[in-house]
Amino acid sequence: MLHSVPSAAQAREGIERFRVVIYLAKSTAAFPELEMRSCEDHALAFGWEVSLTFVDDETDRCPEQRPLLLAALQTVRDDSAGAILVPSRAAVSPIDGEYDDFSALVEKAGGFVQVARR
Repeated sequence: MLHSVPSAAQAREGIERFRVVIYLAKSTAAFPELEMRSCEDHALAFGWEVSLTFVDDETDRCPEQRPLLLAALQTVRDDSAGAILVPSRAAVSPIDGEYDDFSALVEKAGGFVQVARR
């Protein structure tokens, strides 16, 4: 199994769990609670550790111009996380080409973008 939850013995031996960061894009003034829970549940189901959560309210910009989305990407580049977990593709961009381009950047950095909801 690629992504399993380590046993108590494995945890004591220092085996690290796969780490992800959650990226949430706010579309309203309200905190995106449901989206966050969806991502947390997804991470839990795979035994992934959530190392950081980014909540971005600058979603009117393209992905390459959003500091918090770029910070999430940097965690992959720094090997602090192996993936960016998002509630939907639209969190990165509602435009397929922009989403695909950003996903390619994450893959080039050694990680992947995982969508919690399909």
